[in-house]
Amino acid sequence: MRAWLPDARGHRRLFSALSIDALGTGLFLPFSILYFTATTDLTLGRVGLALSIAALVRIPATPGAGMFCDRFGARSTVVVSNLIQAVGFFNYLLVDSFGHLLIAAVVVQLGISAFWVAYPALVHDVAEGKRHESWFALITSLRNAGLGVGALGASLAVAIGGTDGYTAIVAVNALSFAVAAILTRLDASGGTHAVSVNAIPGDDAPSAHTPTSGWASTLRDRPFLAFVVLNFGLALLSLAFGLGVPVFLVDTVHLPPWIPGTVLAVNAVLGAVGATPVGAAITGRSRSGGLMASQAIVGCAFVAVLCCAYVPSAFGVCLALAAVVLVTLGELVQSLIVSPIVNDCATAASRGRYNSLSQMAFSIGDVVTPALMTTLLAHGPAAAWIPLAALAAVNMLGIALLTNHLPALRRRVNHPGPTEPDRRG
Repeated sequence: MRAWLPDARGHRRLFSALSIDALGTGLFLPFSILYFTATTDLTLGRVGLALSIAALVRIPATPGAGMFCDRFGARSTVVVSNLIQAVGFFNYLLVDSFGHLLIAAVVVQLGISAFWVAYPALVHDVAEGKRHESWFALITSLRNAGLGVGALGASLAVAIGGTDGYTAIVAVNALSFAVAAILTRLDASGGTHAVSVNAIPGDDAPSAHTPTSGWASTLRDRPFLAFVVLNFGLALLSLAFGLGVPVFLVDTVHLPPWIPGTVLAVNAVLGAVGATPVGAAITGRSRSGGLMASQAIVGCAFVAVLCCAYVPSAFGVCLALAAVVLVTLGELVQSLIVSPIVNDCATAASRGRYNSLSQMAFSIGDVVTPALMTTLLAHGPAAAWIPLAALAAVNMLGIALLTNHLPALRRRVNHPGPTEPDRRG
């Protein structure tokens, strides 16, 4: 297992930055709505409206973040994104009106958008384009551990401190982003430079079909655009599980109220400890095969959730736990494969734009999924979960059809690309 892990020497500051970032996010995420209802006079509806409008801003902001990343480099973009989020969360401490909340939330969303565009490109640069999946596995483990510890710390802070605990959570979260920005800038590993827009494919090992630069050429890359559409299907299933399952298990299946928290805890723990073994298990297999397997696993998870409605409560609890194990496994496989595919499709000069298009799937999904799931759940268990299981099957078909047109999908996990020599021996 250790032999599969990348050589992380020289990257401690970057890894610390990403872990601290995740720790702060884990602190705030469980109470992202409750904080405002507990510390301001805003109603739940007004808070939800402001946060929803801010989430919409991510859609047009994401391509802009891609252009910024290509112009100034992935590391600089990650640093700026952390500083933007620090400013936004510090403003959360001062919110006293709907307008102030909306402005602060928009700032936070701009930072989030920039981070998730630049983060995969930064990992590619630090890994020097080699063994992407093992790097993403290691960082995914660190980030999931940070999220889990943060969530636990937030629960303790609120339980002990009440309203003051909410304030402490936001303050620590804001500080975590500032510290992450400093550590990312001080890190001495690769990925510090911006790339000329006239850069051409070379040591980056992009796919054979990849255009060199510019939005026009990027948008003419039809196989990649098809992958972006496919990625939306993958993202929708992940978001739907997290949003819909807790509500369904408590309100429809009438399982104990501790089930949602347990489901989230199992997801966090498995995400932290499972990324590296999952990565090692899929090494040498084709990326397309790994993605198809992930969709088969996620489809089975939704079937297990559906069955919870038709069995006794004790079996329902077991099925719910089985479903979260399955969906976490599927998500881990996806998280280790999708970003390397996107990185391999692009050149150094266009990696920001390519990652921004890929991230659009999640930006749009964040807006669409809440309305979709509330509508489906209102029509009963079968109406909610059978279409999602069917979507997993459609995703499998899409992967199979796209494989012949997208060389990055045909590559094997953690194996060298066509211009990357294999120095193992």
